[in-house]
Amino acid sequence: MARVILFLLLSLLTSFSRAAQDSSDPVSQALSQGDLYQSKRKYELALDAYHKADKLSHHSSPVCYLKISAVERKLGDFSSALDDAKRAVKAAGDNKSVALQAHLLRATLLTQMAGKPTDKKLKEAEEELRQALVLDSTFPITHYNLGVVLLKQERDADGIAELNIFVGSPSADSATVSEARRIIANPIRVRAPFAPEFSFTTHENQNVSNAGLRGKVVLLDFWGTWCPPCRESLPILRNLNKKYAGKPFQLIGVSSDDDEDVWKTFIAAQHMDWSEYIDLSEQVLQAFKIESFPTYIVLDKDGVIRFRQSGLSDSTQGELEDAVNKALKRESNPKLAAAAAAAPPASDASASRPAPPARNTETPAADSSTPLFGVEAGTISGGVYKNDALSISYEFPRGWLAAQPESLHALNDRSEAAAKAAVLQQHPELADSLRFSVPKIVFYASRKGEGDGQRLGLPSLRISAVPSRLDSLRLGNFQQMMDHLAVASASKLSAPASEYLVNKHQFLRADFESTSATTHLYQSYVQTLSEDYLLTIEIFASSPAELQQVAASLQSMSITEDEP
Repeated sequence: MARVILFLLLSLLTSFSRAAQDSSDPVSQALSQGDLYQSKRKYELALDAYHKADKLSHHSSPVCYLKISAVERKLGDFSSALDDAKRAVKAAGDNKSVALQAHLLRATLLTQMAGKPTDKKLKEAEEELRQALVLDSTFPITHYNLGVVLLKQERDADGIAELNIFVGSPSADSATVSEARRIIANPIRVRAPFAPEFSFTTHENQNVSNAGLRGKVVLLDFWGTWCPPCRESLPILRNLNKKYAGKPFQLIGVSSDDDEDVWKTFIAAQHMDWSEYIDLSEQVLQAFKIESFPTYIVLDKDGVIRFRQSGLSDSTQGELEDAVNKALKRESNPKLAAAAAAAPPASDASASRPAPPARNTETPAADSSTPLFGVEAGTISGGVYKNDALSISYEFPRGWLAAQPESLHALNDRSEAAAKAAVLQQHPELADSLRFSVPKIVFYASRKGEGDGQRLGLPSLRISAVPSRLDSLRLGNFQQMMDHLAVASASKLSAPASEYLVNKHQFLRADFESTSATTHLYQSYVQTLSEDYLLTIEIFASSPAELQQVAASLQSMSITEDEP
């Protein structure tokens, strides 16, 4: 059974819980609600929540305008996004950090909207970036973006100078440094939009990568079973796959789903007999900067992006056919082919930097040579889980199999890196100052030993911990969070929030049920406090009776934190 609730969503929900417990500020609550909707790609609802926050702030909050602009960008409304980013600059006043972020967002939008090198939008983007440098000349990504904009204007000397400043920054992102060096060596990489580096293994066990696809025209379909326009587009994709059979063409679907069983069932039922991949790590989605669904990208024989479109309309099939036909007719360009195949220069400083996470959806191998500490250093013996850092002891259901703490530690590291990357993609100005707590999975067990703590079996139980300053939990705030969770996860709240004691310790619980193409899922969401941590206990089951049986095992949990 694949993941049911994304780990990043759990992080957002926990952050929302802390905010709800600590503050009753209606603007913050509306923003948190918008963030939750946005995390589940419910962009229209997110926009409504952000507009509500803007109204409550009397149109004075630059953060509201920034969030509105970011969602409008995802919805493809670039004109409105530009206007709201401009309002964010004005509302920011002396807040240099927010103003910097707004300038960067406007520059990104203008660059995406620009066409030829003489397009006025590139000059406007350059001006936005220069204003950002006035606010902070040391921020690395501004120099990178400015270098790209200058190169797009065919001002190579100035552009390369900015990229060199970026490369020399000690806090520059290693992956972007690698790409900057490739651009410096061959500026054509900016003027011809090459596809980012990617590699994965499809459902059909085919290895797909940039190098392996060269010489073919590729249509990438970024979609999800949850997305109505994506489902409506299937006849178009079937027609295209049939029309170009026998030609140097390949259709590849990249799914945004987080439930692998639902995905497999759907592609089988719909006879999607082209290459399909489920991007559970979201690394391919992030590499291509996919923010709305469906998104179609056509790569030519040299790996250059020749067409990109989000959404579905009556003209989509014709536009895709036109893009594919043109790419098939286009002969390979030796200069582009050389630039696409070129590896980063040997002097690439990124060689000494940490490597990015491997593109692997399986449980990473644990490094047994590194001892665990803190909340991750739990022990499992004789069907009992103990965690000294959390002062808890829990006798999990008899016969169940528990994941080893070392494997959970590896998953936590990967999830934290992915969460930070997701934040920095939207807010690169936080690269030098980003500090946040991602919940750590400290315990996972299932009846059959299925799952790994992120991809779940049925029935199963998962415990996560995140630092907290709370002295107690409030039932009303917990109920509010559960209401938002039900909407965001398209689940039914089958039992309202309730409060009870386990060995004289406060617990809060709410129950959900949801239906997918293959599964009827029952879930309990439980929270309690121990030491300086908020514990979230999630129970997943296939029937109400099974859910209650597993939940009853929590009565064995003992929390013996020291009195202050």
